Amino acid sequence: MDEIVAKLSEGFNLFIIKEQLFGNQDSILIAISGGIDSVVMAHLFAQSSYQFGIVHCHFGLREEANEEAVFVENLAKKFQVPFYFKKFDTLAYAERQKISIQMAARELRYNFFEEIRQQHQYNYIATAHHLNDSLETTLYNLSKGTGIAGLRGILPKRDKIVRPLLFSSRRQIENFAHQNGILWMEDVSNASDKYARNAIRHHVIPALETLNSNLLHTFSETMMRLQSVEKVYQERIELLKEKFLQKKGQVTYLQLDESIDTPLLYEILRKYGFSFRQCQQIADCKETGSDFYAAYWAVWDRNQLVIVPSDFQKKTEEVYTLNVNENIENQFFKIKSELINNENIIFEKNNNQVVYLDAEKLEFPLKIRVWEQGDTFQPLGMKGKQKVSDFLINQKISKNLKNRIFVVISGEKIAYIAGLRSSEAFKITSQTQKVLKLTFVPQ
Repeated sequence: MDEIVAKLSEGFNLFIIKEQLFGNQDSILIAISGGIDSVVMAHLFAQSSYQFGIVHCHFGLREEANEEAVFVENLAKKFQVPFYFKKFDTLAYAERQKISIQMAARELRYNFFEEIRQQHQYNYIATAHHLNDSLETTLYNLSKGTGIAGLRGILPKRDKIVRPLLFSSRRQIENFAHQNGILWMEDVSNASDKYARNAIRHHVIPALETLNSNLLHTFSETMMRLQSVEKVYQERIELLKEKFLQKKGQVTYLQLDESIDTPLLYEILRKYGFSFRQCQQIADCKETGSDFYAAYWAVWDRNQLVIVPSDFQKKTEEVYTLNVNENIENQFFKIKSELINNENIIFEKNNNQVVYLDAEKLEFPLKIRVWEQGDTFQPLGMKGKQKVSDFLINQKISKNLKNRIFVVISGEKIAYIAGLRSSEAFKITSQTQKVLKLTFVPQ
């Protein structure tokens, strides 16, 4: 084995240990496309003591895909390891999901990898990303706009995905293949500038290398520093979430604080689908009632941002019926109805999820539905009636929560605004003989 081969093999093993990608006891599912990078990775695994299997996807997008599938299957036979294969209708999937073909292929690929990993009890999935891929990713993200995570390149390990070639350059991989007489399948699409990453590979990186002939080495060092900075940054974000973010069921509350600037706000809200530009708008417009839409619906309500799933925009028209000693559980709430004795009443201060009603004044079955405009009731402790809409305003209920406010109705009267207030008309008195305990929990 010559110096080039020895150097890459040694680097492969050292990188796995240094980055703690996996151990000798682990089994690895390696993703092989048939291209030079993944085929070299397969040879490196075959030279090591690690247990592995090979997985390959056929996306039905190129004429040579059938030949690639046969090539990879033969590679698995050569190494005498398990082979897993699936052919996808990628175009149909992209159309159904309304996403790009590239994104569709990515989703199908990784979903299949994870399915095989779990089904056959592999510990990790290995992909053949290398140092050039990481640089291309950083430049692509930079051109589109990104934060620290987009600048630090590809991570060696993320959840169950490992990248044991991330220490190596494309040139080292090519040299290893030539020196070892390794055959691979050439993807002709790699030569086209149709895709942004190819244009970066063919034009941008060579231009940068005229400025810095040691570009990959300096990028690798920068990447390590940025990964360290990102770690500190993410720790800061987690502290802010712990202090100012509160989740109650499907509802998230973010308290307003001067320490949360727009970039930090974006890091907190990006998981809800909000773009950096939307986060700028959210930060600039804190007027109560101002709302913003993405995968979620966010509304400023006084000193906090209330975030709910987008389907909160729709009211359910479903009407539920509830009898004595019955439970109901659905996507919106859980409610429990119990007939109890007077001596078992335990009033809890500021807990309106548990209420006690005079059972003899109630008409069963009770009906449960979302409140409607025009609904009125007599709040417990008040003499006159009040519109439910006014009651919700007084209770400072954010407008994106109002479609999830349910009322419990006896006959034609509201007995309980679920989770908020019971009615004076059904309150417990010294004359009450039978007590209905209602326990309401929003989902």
